[in-house]
Amino acid sequence: MKKRVVSAMLILTMAMSLMACGKKDEEVPAAEVEDSAVAEEQENVEVLDDSAAFWDQVSEDGRVRSYLNGEWVDPKYGRQRPVAVMIENTKACLPQYGIGNAGVIYECVVEGGITRMMAIFDDYTGIDQIGNVRSARPYYVYFASEYDAVYMHAGGNPAAFELIDGGLVQNLNALKLEGKKGSAATYRTGTSEHTLYTNSDGIGIGLEKMKYDMTLPANYEPHFKFAQNGNTLENGEDCQAIQLYYYTNKPYWIYNEDDGLYYRYEFNQKQVDATTGKQLTAKNIIIEDVAWWIYQGSEYLGYLLSYNTGTGKYITNGKMIDIAWSKDGDSDITHYYDLATGEEIQLNIGTTWIQACQHDYSDENVFYANKNDFSKAK
Repeated sequence: MKKRVVSAMLILTMAMSLMACGKKDEEVPAAEVEDSAVAEEQENVEVLDDSAAFWDQVSEDGRVRSYLNGEWVDPKYGRQRPVAVMIENTKACLPQYGIGNAGVIYECVVEGGITRMMAIFDDYTGIDQIGNVRSARPYYVYFASEYDAVYMHAGGNPAAFELIDGGLVQNLNALKLEGKKGSAATYRTGTSEHTLYTNSDGIGIGLEKMKYDMTLPANYEPHFKFAQNGNTLENGEDCQAIQLYYYTNKPYWIYNEDDGLYYRYEFNQKQVDATTGKQLTAKNIIIEDVAWWIYQGSEYLGYLLSYNTGTGKYITNGKMIDIAWSKDGDSDITHYYDLATGEEIQLNIGTTWIQACQHDYSDENVFYANKNDFSKAK
């Protein structure tokens, strides 16, 4: 099988440079970090496309493999640009709606210690309510651009709008598109800030209003590679529970051997999608440790993503390995590598959660080999 391979030693050496920046409680002017130098050229790189056969598969009923999670999907949606929706994640907003249908979910800390999520959909049909929808942050604009996704948000901070107005992504600003349910892109179920939602019809209305071309470019590169026959991480450490350091929502994941999925908890309760009543799950969890800073004169965080490298974890099927990540440019895909072999990781088919972590807090994440140890610690 052809593979993309990067020197693990080179990736690790580059990642060590992260330790010099992004310290806790340190304010750094934005100008000092916006134009990070491009990482040195990777000489020991073999880049060969190993995924064409997987993406060319067609099911008996005409469906294709989703670029987001590898599952079967209607080609009308599986071969068009995805939509990324900003989702609030505070206790006041619960329950959330529609995010269980997302193929990929990102979560990281924003200002005030709370986290916010971005749910990415290719097939967003049949979802009566999604949200609630919240404001843009610059690092989520970078994440959305990696998928060529249309980015839905409700306003945002200046750094986010600088990227949006600069053309890094096409967007649906919910604050400018709201109205009555069924006739507008977004609608409100109440008067508070926690009540702005979209749905399948609303996304379609917004896309039509903005007249965006949803056709994927001919040279589109899927974000992930998937293991056709499954990835057992045979050489990985056991990992049946994950406690993340995020202080406000205190999220954790518990592995279920029966279905091979990790189940999500936060605010000391199950995290549930209210549209289905089902608890949120993930087949793949990626911990991405990232250097960060605070924009001078504000409480807004920034994450050093572009032209950068770092380390983290890949967790699936009750196992965990150390990984390295690399992102070559603003809209370039973040690639993830097995730190032991240098090979690009292959995900298992299913939903992926990417937990972006402030690198100097990441040592507060705790990974438990078995659930009993987690229960005792909790």
